[in-house]
Amino acid sequence: MTPAVVTVSGNQRGFPEPLEFRASTEIAGSVSADAVVRENCFLHVRGNVVGGLTIEPGADVIVDGYVGGKIANRGGRLVVKNKGLTASVTLEGPSESEADAILKINLNAIAFNWEKLGNFTDAECAASLKCNAYGCGIDRVAEALAKSGCQTFFVTDLHEAKRVRAVAPNSTIYVLHGFYFGTGAAFAECNAQPVINSAIELAAWDQFVGSTQWTGGYALNVNTGEGNLGLSMQEAEALATRMHVSNHGITLLTSSLANSERANDPQTERQIALVRELRRLYRGVPTSLAGSTAIVVNRSSHFDLVRAGSALFGINPTPGSLNPMLPVVELSARILQVREVAPGKDITDNNGWFAKRRRLAFLSVGHADGFPRARHPGSKLYAMIGGYRCPVAGRTSLDLLPIDVTDLPDAHAARVGEMATLIGSAIGIDQVAESTNSTGAEVLSGLGGRFHRIYYAT
Repeated sequence: MTPAVVTVSGNQRGFPEPLEFRASTEIAGSVSADAVVRENCFLHVRGNVVGGLTIEPGADVIVDGYVGGKIANRGGRLVVKNKGLTASVTLEGPSESEADAILKINLNAIAFNWEKLGNFTDAECAASLKCNAYGCGIDRVAEALAKSGCQTFFVTDLHEAKRVRAVAPNSTIYVLHGFYFGTGAAFAECNAQPVINSAIELAAWDQFVGSTQWTGGYALNVNTGEGNLGLSMQEAEALATRMHVSNHGITLLTSSLANSERANDPQTERQIALVRELRRLYRGVPTSLAGSTAIVVNRSSHFDLVRAGSALFGINPTPGSLNPMLPVVELSARILQVREVAPGKDITDNNGWFAKRRRLAFLSVGHADGFPRARHPGSKLYAMIGGYRCPVAGRTSLDLLPIDVTDLPDAHAARVGEMATLIGSAIGIDQVAESTNSTGAEVLSGLGGRFHRIYYAT
């Protein structure tokens, strides 16, 4: 019997959970819900199964990618080709018993988010892993994305380029901070390409290429908006004469949108028009303009290559709308002390905040760890303890965070040594950012190195 071919994308909204397969089926994409394959059925998933997978007797299942959740095989056959990730757990930093806080990073979710963003476009989907992959660890993240099929990476500097090259030997790597004198040998050594942002950088690059005959290319970045790095349009137009030389070396034209959240924004439309003009002048050179938000909301900005950035890590690319990304990180901190406050007594911090509640728990995390400060006592910043939201009771100090646990239904849930969750599925990064007058990217990239880190792909 020929299996039915079904195209499945996104989060399969409208489908029952778990998904039940009662007939032979081939899925052209990934499945993000739990799935059950009934007796004697055949299922071929040409992507990933992000949820769990239950296989009943006689069922035959092939998954081209990975299975992210628990597998319950009750007598069928399962082939996981692992084109993407294999199950693994990697630990970094101080040991869990010695660390005051634990940061978990779900590599499966990062891979899923990259694939999800890629489904919004016909262009190649690159990964922008600047700032050490937004603080998540560029080595682990780049390796996971490379195994999942990502071929092009954007990094901040040469140090990051070398780290990506070590785990993604066949990838194309662009260095956003460009080129300056004395770095040519390092670019050649790791086969990375600078993103040229000025005429001075281009002159330095030309001198290096001329003296070494290096054949590696470079990206040309043009400032089509306001306040960004890049050549002016006038400079870019003048440099287009390079296209008459066969070995011009330009492998990519890039620019960045000043306001990517609205598809019909006049400035965005002006920038798209300028990029189209550049494409005419630099005919045949691939072009990249769109970042995470524009990937989702503005298809006309996609051109040849899009750059997925903070959304890879679960940050909402469409603020004000439902987040299409899976959560990636979970941050938990240890309870150091629980203090009972006598009726009528106050506890005052160094900033003049005070607690009038009866019971406070002090967590072992602070702004030395990159956890953002609540700006005022009314900030809606919480920790999850025993399954309940408990409000932050004062400003974050260098390495302590006071939590109001007065209303916990189970007082024993807040015990010394237990962990409280500050970022996770119930309290997302964007919520923490909103509560601290920050952004999701700022919160994520600020999380420090004192944590016990757990990277997992299961």
